[in-house]
Amino acid sequence: MFIGDLSDWKYMKEKSSLKFPTFDCVISNTVEEYDAEMERFFITRAKLAVSLARLRINDSTWAENYEKMMGYLSGLVKSMIELKEPPSHEFLIGLSLGDELEDDMTERLLRTRNPLVADTTEAALLVRDLMFWFVRNSKDGKLSRSFTPERFQGLPFLRLALVYRSVNLSGK
Repeated sequence: MFIGDLSDWKYMKEKSSLKFPTFDCVISNTVEEYDAEMERFFITRAKLAVSLARLRINDSTWAENYEKMMGYLSGLVKSMIELKEPPSHEFLIGLSLGDELEDDMTERLLRTRNPLVADTTEAALLVRDLMFWFVRNSKDGKLSRSFTPERFQGLPFLRLALVYRSVNLSGK
Protein backbone atom coordinates (compact mmCIF):
# COMPACT_ATOMS: atom_id res chain seq x y z
CA MET A 1 0.00 0.00 0.00
CA PHE A 2 1.30 3.45 -0.94
CA ILE A 3 1.57 5.90 1.96
CA GLY A 4 2.03 9.59 1.20
CA ASP A 5 0.40 12.21 -0.91
CA LEU A 6 0.03 12.11 -4.69
CA SER A 7 3.08 14.34 -5.33
CA ASP A 8 5.33 11.72 -3.70
CA TRP A 9 3.87 9.04 -5.99
CA LYS A 10 4.49 11.20 -9.09
CA TYR A 11 8.12 11.75 -8.07
CA MET A 12 8.66 8.02 -7.49
CA LYS A 13 7.07 7.16 -10.82
CA GLU A 14 9.34 9.62 -12.68
CA LYS A 15 12.38 8.38 -10.83
CA SER A 16 11.58 4.73 -11.55
CA SER A 17 11.49 5.43 -15.29
CA LEU A 18 15.13 6.59 -15.28
CA LYS A 19 17.54 4.31 -17.08
CA PHE A 20 21.28 4.07 -17.33
CA PRO A 21 22.79 5.42 -20.54
CA THR A 22 24.11 3.15 -23.26
CA PHE A 23 26.67 3.50 -26.03
CA ASP A 24 26.95 2.36 -29.62
CA CYS A 25 29.75 -0.16 -29.89
CA VAL A 26 31.63 0.19 -33.17
CA ILE A 27 33.17 -3.27 -32.82
CA SER A 28 29.99 -5.28 -32.37
CA ASN A 29 27.59 -2.80 -34.01
CA THR A 30 25.34 -3.15 -30.98
CA VAL A 31 24.03 -0.87 -28.27
CA GLU A 32 25.79 -1.73 -25.02
CA GLU A 33 25.50 -0.77 -21.39
CA TYR A 34 28.41 0.76 -19.53
CA ASP A 35 29.11 -2.45 -17.65
CA ALA A 36 29.81 -4.39 -20.86
CA GLU A 37 33.00 -6.45 -20.60
CA MET A 38 34.43 -4.80 -23.69
CA GLU A 39 34.29 -1.50 -21.84
CA ARG A 40 36.82 -2.83 -19.27
CA PHE A 41 39.23 -3.59 -22.10
CA PHE A 42 39.02 -0.02 -23.40
CA ILE A 43 39.22 1.54 -19.94
CA THR A 44 42.33 -0.52 -19.19
CA ARG A 45 43.82 0.40 -22.56
CA ALA A 46 43.24 4.09 -21.78
CA LYS A 47 44.86 3.73 -18.34
CA LEU A 48 47.83 2.03 -19.97
CA ALA A 49 48.16 4.85 -22.51
CA VAL A 50 48.19 7.39 -19.65
CA SER A 51 50.81 5.34 -17.82
CA LEU A 52 53.00 5.11 -20.93
CA ALA A 53 52.62 8.85 -21.53
CA ARG A 54 53.90 9.55 -18.00
CA LEU A 55 56.79 7.16 -18.53
CA ARG A 56 57.64 8.86 -21.83
CA ILE A 57 58.01 12.14 -19.95
CA ASN A 58 59.77 10.80 -16.84
CA ASP A 59 62.06 8.18 -18.41
CA SER A 60 63.66 10.19 -21.21
CA THR A 61 66.15 7.43 -22.04
CA TRP A 62 63.28 5.23 -23.18
CA ALA A 63 60.90 7.98 -24.36
CA GLU A 64 60.97 6.78 -27.96
CA ASN A 65 60.09 3.23 -26.90
CA TYR A 66 57.12 4.39 -24.84
CA GLU A 67 55.93 6.47 -27.76
CA LYS A 68 56.15 3.43 -30.05
CA MET A 69 54.21 1.41 -27.47
CA MET A 70 51.45 4.02 -27.45
CA GLY A 71 51.41 3.93 -31.24
CA TYR A 72 51.16 0.16 -31.10
CA LEU A 73 48.13 0.36 -28.78
CA SER A 74 46.47 2.89 -31.04
CA GLY A 75 47.12 0.73 -34.10
CA LEU A 76 45.83 -2.34 -32.30
CA VAL A 77 42.49 -0.70 -31.53
CA LYS A 78 42.26 0.65 -35.06
CA SER A 79 42.83 -2.86 -36.45
CA MET A 80 40.13 -4.21 -34.14
CA ILE A 81 37.59 -1.61 -35.27
CA GLU A 82 38.41 -1.77 -38.97
CA LEU A 83 39.04 -5.54 -38.97
CA LYS A 84 42.47 -5.07 -40.53
CA GLU A 85 45.88 -6.58 -39.85
CA PRO A 86 47.28 -5.80 -36.41
CA PRO A 87 50.25 -3.45 -36.19
CA SER A 88 53.72 -4.94 -36.18
CA HIS A 89 55.08 -5.79 -32.78
CA GLU A 90 58.61 -6.59 -33.97
CA PHE A 91 60.06 -3.70 -31.95
CA LEU A 92 58.48 -5.20 -28.82
CA ILE A 93 60.11 -8.55 -29.55
CA GLY A 94 63.41 -6.69 -29.92
CA LEU A 95 62.94 -5.03 -26.53
CA SER A 96 62.20 -8.44 -24.99
CA LEU A 97 65.21 -10.31 -26.38
CA GLY A 98 68.11 -11.32 -24.22
CA ASP A 99 68.40 -13.00 -20.87
CA GLU A 100 65.25 -13.78 -18.93
CA LEU A 101 65.12 -10.89 -16.48
CA GLU A 102 61.73 -11.29 -14.85
CA ASP A 103 61.98 -11.50 -11.08
CA ASP A 104 59.71 -11.25 -8.07
CA MET A 105 57.82 -7.99 -8.47
CA THR A 106 57.55 -7.25 -4.75
CA GLU A 107 61.26 -7.88 -4.18
CA ARG A 108 62.07 -5.61 -7.13
CA LEU A 109 59.94 -2.83 -5.69
CA LEU A 110 61.50 -3.27 -2.25
CA ARG A 111 65.09 -3.08 -3.46
CA THR A 112 64.79 0.24 -5.30
CA ARG A 113 64.18 3.88 -4.55
CA ASN A 114 63.70 4.72 -8.23
CA PRO A 115 60.03 5.71 -8.80
CA LEU A 116 60.30 4.61 -12.44
CA VAL A 117 60.51 1.01 -11.25
CA ALA A 118 57.04 1.28 -9.73
CA ASP A 119 55.76 3.14 -12.79
CA THR A 120 57.02 0.55 -15.29
CA THR A 121 55.78 -2.27 -13.06
CA GLU A 122 52.35 -0.66 -12.93
CA ALA A 123 52.30 -0.32 -16.72
CA ALA A 124 53.25 -4.00 -17.08
CA LEU A 125 50.38 -4.93 -14.75
CA LEU A 126 47.99 -2.86 -16.85
CA VAL A 127 49.13 -4.79 -19.92
CA ARG A 128 48.46 -8.03 -18.05
CA ASP A 129 44.97 -6.77 -17.19
CA LEU A 130 44.47 -5.78 -20.84
CA MET A 131 45.46 -9.32 -21.84
CA PHE A 132 42.85 -10.72 -19.45
CA TRP A 133 40.08 -8.58 -20.92
CA PHE A 134 41.23 -9.30 -24.46
CA VAL A 135 40.88 -13.05 -23.95
CA ARG A 136 37.59 -12.61 -22.10
CA ASN A 137 36.16 -10.55 -24.97
CA SER A 138 37.39 -13.06 -27.56
CA LYS A 139 34.91 -15.55 -26.11
CA ASP A 140 31.94 -13.29 -26.87
CA GLY A 141 30.57 -14.20 -30.29
CA LYS A 142 29.74 -10.62 -31.25
CA LEU A 143 33.33 -9.52 -30.44
CA SER A 144 35.37 -12.53 -31.56
CA ARG A 145 36.06 -11.09 -35.02
CA SER A 146 37.98 -8.23 -33.40
CA PHE A 147 39.51 -9.95 -30.39
CA THR A 148 41.54 -12.55 -32.28
CA PRO A 149 44.68 -14.50 -31.35
CA GLU A 150 46.50 -12.70 -34.20
CA ARG A 151 45.79 -9.31 -32.64
CA PHE A 152 46.73 -10.61 -29.19
CA GLN A 153 50.29 -11.63 -30.16
CA GLY A 154 52.03 -8.34 -29.36
CA LEU A 155 50.57 -7.89 -25.89
CA PRO A 156 52.76 -10.46 -24.08
CA PHE A 157 55.85 -8.80 -25.59
CA LEU A 158 54.61 -5.38 -24.52
CA ARG A 159 54.25 -6.66 -20.95
CA LEU A 160 57.64 -8.34 -21.04
CA ALA A 161 59.40 -5.24 -22.41
CA LEU A 162 57.97 -3.18 -19.54
CA VAL A 163 58.97 -5.81 -16.97
CA TYR A 164 62.51 -5.93 -18.36
CA ARG A 165 62.74 -2.15 -18.24
CA SER A 166 61.54 -2.21 -14.65
CA VAL A 167 64.14 -4.82 -13.69
CA ASN A 168 66.90 -2.81 -15.39
CA LEU A 169 65.80 0.39 -13.68
CA SER A 170 65.82 -1.38 -10.31
CA GLY A 171 69.56 -1.84 -10.66
CA LYS A 172 69.61 -5.60 -10.89
